[in-house]
Amino acid sequence: MYNPAMPKILAIDSSHAHCSVALCLDDVTEVRETREDRQHAKQMLPMIEQLLGARAVTLRDLDAIAVVSGPGSFTGLRIGAGVAQGLAFGAGLPIVGVSSLAVMAMKAWQQTGHRHLLVCLNAREGEIYSAAYAVEEGDAVLVGNEMVGAPTPATFAAVGPEYEWYAVGDGWQHAALLQSANELRIKQGSTVCVSDAETLCHLAQVRLSKGLSSMPVDALPVYLKEQMDYQG
Repeated sequence: MYNPAMPKILAIDSSHAHCSVALCLDDVTEVRETREDRQHAKQMLPMIEQLLGARAVTLRDLDAIAVVSGPGSFTGLRIGAGVAQGLAFGAGLPIVGVSSLAVMAMKAWQQTGHRHLLVCLNAREGEIYSAAYAVEEGDAVLVGNEMVGAPTPATFAAVGPEYEWYAVGDGWQHAALLQSANELRIKQGSTVCVSDAETLCHLAQVRLSKGLSSMPVDALPVYLKEQMDYQG
């Protein structure tokens, strides 16, 4: 028997080289992931079928589908959004779109217990995606805005030294970012932390319980450069 208080969710993360999918039913989460780079289109649907078959459920038995909406690989994000939209539309399910940076923050909190996190993910052309998060009641709450741009000592100018901030993501390899440690209390963390479907699944359960979902037609990839009217 499933616990009705726990949303039943299929989660898809195709935002980076490896694709992963996860199924949360009650207090059990099962995961499938690719071991080869950029095999999203080929392996995503078979992995989803394996998960559903292993638990003898259909999509209509679920409460929602979760997907990483970006930032990340443009091709991967499009594939993930397209699959999520198609499955959700056919099964009459809502979609919970979650930022890859939020998933990274949540994963770092689960691993370390640090509740205040500065996430930096390498983008193209020497730029980074960046965001600050505070974990509250099982959710990664955005502090300020997600940004994209060149790494500078002022990247996290909007956050203050009142907390010890934990650094997460491969973007922290840039020396310019480390200079911000002079003004902020920053604890160096893992540069290899990446988003994954299992963490997405648990975060999406919290978001869905708050009513944070969308119709399939509105669940589109998020491209930060376009949102910021990026020119270049």
